[in-house]
Amino acid sequence: MANIPGSSPPIPTTKLLTQDFFPGDHSAAHGCPHLKPVKRSGEILSNYQILARYSLHFKHRHALGILPPKKRSKSGPEDTTKPIPQLPIPSCMTCETTMGRIHACLQCVYVGCWKGGHSQSHSQETGHTLSMEISRCGLYCGQCKDFVYDRDFDGIHNSEVLRNSEIISMVQEPGQKRPRFSKWHAGNKEAALIKAGSKLQACQGLRGLRNMGSTCFMNVILQCFIHNPLLRGYFLSDQHSSKRCEVKSECMGCEMDQLFTQFYSGVKTPYGPCSFLHTMWMSSSDLAGYAQQDAHEFFISALNQIHAKSPTSKLHHCSCVIHKTFAGLLQSDVTCLNCANVTSAFDPILDISLDLRPTKRSKSMSKVRGLNDERHDGPNSLADCLDRYTHPEKLGTNEYNCSKCGKTGQEATKQLSMKVLPPVLSFQLKRFEHSMGASKIETKIKFPAQLDMTQYTTSARKSKKSKLQKNNGGSGSENGSPSNASTPSSTTSSNAGLEPIPTYVYNLFAVINHQGKMDTGHYTAFAKHRGEWFSLDDHKVTLATQKEVLDSKAYMLFYVKQNLDYDYSSTTKD
Repeated sequence: MANIPGSSPPIPTTKLLTQDFFPGDHSAAHGCPHLKPVKRSGEILSNYQILARYSLHFKHRHALGILPPKKRSKSGPEDTTKPIPQLPIPSCMTCETTMGRIHACLQCVYVGCWKGGHSQSHSQETGHTLSMEISRCGLYCGQCKDFVYDRDFDGIHNSEVLRNSEIISMVQEPGQKRPRFSKWHAGNKEAALIKAGSKLQACQGLRGLRNMGSTCFMNVILQCFIHNPLLRGYFLSDQHSSKRCEVKSECMGCEMDQLFTQFYSGVKTPYGPCSFLHTMWMSSSDLAGYAQQDAHEFFISALNQIHAKSPTSKLHHCSCVIHKTFAGLLQSDVTCLNCANVTSAFDPILDISLDLRPTKRSKSMSKVRGLNDERHDGPNSLADCLDRYTHPEKLGTNEYNCSKCGKTGQEATKQLSMKVLPPVLSFQLKRFEHSMGASKIETKIKFPAQLDMTQYTTSARKSKKSKLQKNNGGSGSENGSPSNASTPSSTTSSNAGLEPIPTYVYNLFAVINHQGKMDTGHYTAFAKHRGEWFSLDDHKVTLATQKEVLDSKAYMLFYVKQNLDYDYSSTTKD
């Protein structure tokens, strides 16, 4: 296997992961009784870890750089770089096929295909019944004749996924400071305390909300708060207690604490958040009354009120739960087209509002570049909206004065990128227009269950641009002209093909929809709870499918990072 920087020693197999809290035999609970005899030596677990690591490295070989050096033309300079070892392609040792499901035996070195029956034949001939399906690291038992689940194997796989993500982040962003993750195992005393003080709780966290007179806009936002993993962890861990809070009245943090208490009380009947609504009325007079309100306006107002009453609230570098959860940093780069001078500005954000229709300026830029792609005529996906949001736009001659070349009224381009991505990323799709009368855009916007934000980050774009300049002999464009260094076309090409960075990958956990007309419509939501999607329509809570969620006409989208970063500043203080 290739030598990857930052590799860690194998996970100890002398103590199984499940023994931390629940000592004893749990093979039946895991789903396969045939694993118990072979796990005693630890060799099977060690073999699985090696194969899982190989599988993940092969899957992400482009991001890790485990590829042969680039071939140069005969007329070009001679390649003096050291060759990078290439991982072997998983193939059947009998027929050498690389297609279909390839299984690696966990009890010897044999690798065989499933379609040709060579993996099954090896199992029958040798009695080796355990294998790993290489593409997905699935554990297969020949005696059960099915894929099986085991906590110890699953724990090893999760650890390898995390390790692989850390390595990719270090390779793609070598300058980023990220403390290394170390897994915590409970000691004997800790495990005994946890086991003695824990009790099995009924399924909680799902509850309908009563509509108290056109308050569906509030209900959907509260449901998204409840199913936000970071807010849930903060309030359920009693980090803001309404009983100990020093704010005497109108504290939105206390209202959030009471809301989580109600949802996790075990009561299944719909709850009426009267106190939350009253506190919002007293805090934000614009939202007072029983008229239909905009869910996004309520969302922003609620965030501001929770932040304002937080004991750690600050104007700058705030460490309240709202800023730790939703706050990001947007970078705006203005490039002079005469001298290529770049002026950067930074703006804090709590969410991103995306236009669903091209602006006049973006339309003109598309015509200048000669683009007739339908994404510029009218986007139909979240990626299209983000592409346009981060596309360079040409500023008017009266909008920019260059400080370097001293020219007034100089032509320039402006481009946005994400300097800092928040743990929870919220999008508003701007469906409501007020320019020429009130109207609603009914265009269906496709959005993914998993979102990669790598290509929209400042660091990834800088990395891609530096590689492009290196390949072009130090110039920012293919022809080496400074005046063309930051044109939209060159910037677009420099952003193509960026490898995903795991810390910039997000998973969808909530969606807000709006049905009907602008002033008389109705808000509903989808939220993910314990791996299942649910439809939340005021007091009605029903099971939903991911297809129903992705097919809906979304108004707001909520994503959470797949791998959360450590707070590096807090880890270096000790």
